[in-house]
Amino acid sequence: MTFIIALAVTMALIPPLAALGRRYAMVDLPGERKVHALPVPRVGGVAMVLGAVIALAIWGPLHWALRGLLPGLAVLLLFGVWDDLRELGYRLKFAGQFAAAAIVVVFGGVKIAVYPFLGLTPLPDAVTIPVTIVVLVAVTNAVNLSDGLDGLAAGISLLSLAGIALLAYASGGTDLVVTCAAVGGAIFGFLRFNTYPAKVFMGDTGSQFLGFAIAVLAIRLTQHTNTAINPALPLLLVGIPIVDTVYVMLRRLRAGRSPFSPDRGHVHHRLLAGGMAHYEAVAVIYLAQIAFVSAALLLRYYPDGVVVGTYLALATGFVLVVFASGRMLHGLPKTRLTGWVGAVDRSPWSRRIPDLVITCGMPLYLLAGVTTAAAVPRDIETSAAAVFVVLAIRLLAGERMRFVPLRLLVFPTIAFAVYVIHVGGVFSSGTAHGVQLGVLTLIGLAMYFSIRYTQDTTFRTTPTDLLVIAVAVGIGILYEEGVIDAGLAPMVVELVLLFYCGEIGMRRMRGRWNCLTVGTLAVLAALAWGLV
Repeated sequence: MTFIIALAVTMALIPPLAALGRRYAMVDLPGERKVHALPVPRVGGVAMVLGAVIALAIWGPLHWALRGLLPGLAVLLLFGVWDDLRELGYRLKFAGQFAAAAIVVVFGGVKIAVYPFLGLTPLPDAVTIPVTIVVLVAVTNAVNLSDGLDGLAAGISLLSLAGIALLAYASGGTDLVVTCAAVGGAIFGFLRFNTYPAKVFMGDTGSQFLGFAIAVLAIRLTQHTNTAINPALPLLLVGIPIVDTVYVMLRRLRAGRSPFSPDRGHVHHRLLAGGMAHYEAVAVIYLAQIAFVSAALLLRYYPDGVVVGTYLALATGFVLVVFASGRMLHGLPKTRLTGWVGAVDRSPWSRRIPDLVITCGMPLYLLAGVTTAAAVPRDIETSAAAVFVVLAIRLLAGERMRFVPLRLLVFPTIAFAVYVIHVGGVFSSGTAHGVQLGVLTLIGLAMYFSIRYTQDTTFRTTPTDLLVIAVAVGIGILYEEGVIDAGLAPMVVELVLLFYCGEIGMRRMRGRWNCLTVGTLAVLAALAWGLV
């Protein structure tokens, strides 16, 4: 539930914060080093921090977060907003980052006590405290520096959090899983407005928040939750931001400039300069980050030399590929098949049929599942009744209730229904399970074609689509490896699929009353039926 709350709060906060950002000049202006042509509000980070914190305050296990993580995030939020408003120098930025890191180390107890190649004996606090603070600040800045394209920093951070959450789940670290879910939900809510072309930027507030959270969670995973995991694993879990930061700083020092002086020498700048489109550059970096995180999942118990060697090999390979071949995805020759697919792209039916399957098929599937469920938990009945009332009022009132985001009502409905289906629905056994897989496959194909055949460029897919596919495939692989249990994997994959279908359906619907909204009302009514 922390994921859903953080996602909903972030999505609800971004539009009003964007209006405030334009009013008070909290915008990112076009410039020589920028890739956007118009001023864009940089308030997404504020929304993400508030979304994650509110979700944790309601549902999260805060016995360690209250002592360290949340106070540290409060300091970063203060300095981040200040920087987004006034463009602070790097000295003041570092002051805020060091203060936040000191808080999480001293009061939260997050310390790097065991180091690669130095054995299993914890080192004294005189060493671990300053080293941990420096590491936290370094990772915070690494993610901050990687924020150069729409969806880039958010996407690679989401992949890092997914890896941390899966390892924490396998290790019994419920507190880390819940925290990762809150931050991940905030990222998904932000990506709704940040996928190219972005309507909102996260600003330094958001990028520092993500880097700091990832660093704290990765250290806590390896040093506290499961000390059997290799202590060098955070290198792989953070991944690309470290590679990019080290490369850029070495390049600046070699040129006789300050390592903190801005330029267009980052990985994403080089990919764009090599001829790639914006979404192609982001997709390439996503794929590289997937490789790093996948290696972390597979090598979690391997020796130090294997983990560090794999990181160096992946980093070297990524740098060589990026800077030796900037056109690896650009300028592919056109073929007769490409022309045929382009003709299908332009057909109106290539959009209408998949959209119909999504907007009508998904609610019918959920309705069939919840109406045949053996029982609905009492808290879900109550919540569904409340959401039903709000959705009905919103549909009846029309424009007067536009301030209530439809996503805030549809996404929880999907989550309620999927949970009920998996804990006691008719699809849990025998032939019915095969029917369920068939229906979900059909909906998944409709989602693919809905995305595929509404693009302007042949064979184009967006980086956010790639994230969704990566999450689904990754969970399936980990299920086969025995890292996550049989009950969780199908439910998470189904949630990812149906959330994405819900987003597509809401983007494409016309008018308030349609198959998706009426179907959602019916699903909520079925869930709340036990209260009658």
